[in-house]
Amino acid sequence: MRIAGGTMRGRTLAAPVSDELRPTQDAVREAVFSMLRAVLPGCSFLDLYAGTGAVGLEALSRGGARVAWVERAPRSLRLLERNAKALCGDPLPSGLRIVRSDVSAWLRRPDLPPGSVSVVYADPPYVEREGDADALGPVMAALAASGVLAPTSFFVAEQRARTPVPAAPGFDLLDTRHYGKTQVSLFRRDAPDASAS
Repeated sequence: MRIAGGTMRGRTLAAPVSDELRPTQDAVREAVFSMLRAVLPGCSFLDLYAGTGAVGLEALSRGGARVAWVERAPRSLRLLERNAKALCGDPLPSGLRIVRSDVSAWLRRPDLPPGSVSVVYADPPYVEREGDADALGPVMAALAASGVLAPTSFFVAEQRARTPVPAAPGFDLLDTRHYGKTQVSLFRRDAPDASAS
């Protein structure tokens, strides 16, 4: 598993040795960041269900200014910390932080500055049965209520293929793409007072 583009392109990441963790495939990350290329430079990036940290590190490599990873599983956290420190240094530079928490619990009391997050990536555990809904609709609603999103922000949902695409008030679906057993949906959210861009 490697960083696919940007200043850290080709750098190797520690990967899980079991099937418990399902890192986002390199090809999927490449496709996602191609969709986001115009908004990445200087962005504040939030990686929910962060796993190995690969997605947030990819965002950083491609011009992101700040990254926060949210992950609760101890084994995933160890890989995330190892990867972040290997690529970014120990201690982590200012603007990079790892949050050890359940996503839903953290969204009820986020500790990021209001209006600071411009891109969110969410890759929860895949549903067990094809066609079942996952938790991403409520996560989107909780994000909107949390106050951390910038006036114009983007949300990326990674899901098992044929999982219902999530929806929440204020989020406009821009695109959904399929990559084997994975589907990725890109949303834009404009706060009511945000000027069109």
